[in-house]
Amino acid sequence: MRLTLLLTLLFVALHLPATPAGEAVSSDLTPETDAKISEEALARYSAPGQVGRYKDLLEALKQNPETMGSPARNLRLPVRSFPDGRPQIIVRATDAWITLDTTLLRGRQVHVEQFREDGSLESVLDADEIIVNRTAMLAVAKGKVRVEREGDVLMGNGALVDLEANYLRVIKQACITTQRMGDVKLTERGIF
Repeated sequence: MRLTLLLTLLFVALHLPATPAGEAVSSDLTPETDAKISEEALARYSAPGQVGRYKDLLEALKQNPETMGSPARNLRLPVRSFPDGRPQIIVRATDAWITLDTTLLRGRQVHVEQFREDGSLESVLDADEIIVNRTAMLAVAKGKVRVEREGDVLMGNGALVDLEANYLRVIKQACITTQRMGDVKLTERGIF
């Protein structure tokens, strides 16, 4: 549990902008971690990881997807678009099921791409199976999960995802590969 929390905090810290001089930094963090996370950022990122928010999706993922009908094959669906109509988030799936109101999307062999306003690719998520609530912008993945963003890679089994907050929490066997910290030996810094 502590390792999951530390990995989540490390991943969040790597994706937050540096704290400007004079801004408050959480006093719970030790200088050895070199993490500069403002209290506002900690509050913002604590809510997305609360498992209770994902309860309905976790239960739905336990059910056989065929209860939603016949699957669509090789689906490509924009989940969110920019105001000018260009896609911001695109979901691709080998097999996909969508509820009639298009609120729930479930897929196997899923590939999600998130784009910046300038059209460049911001992040990619690959999952064995995932269910997304398009209204709540929440998702739960099972099986292998891999996320890549700006050269950083987070992998593991199962995930809780808040698309609104750009938050992902790997549930088991989390592994982070980052290029941002250079030759840092994490074991000598008390992180693992």
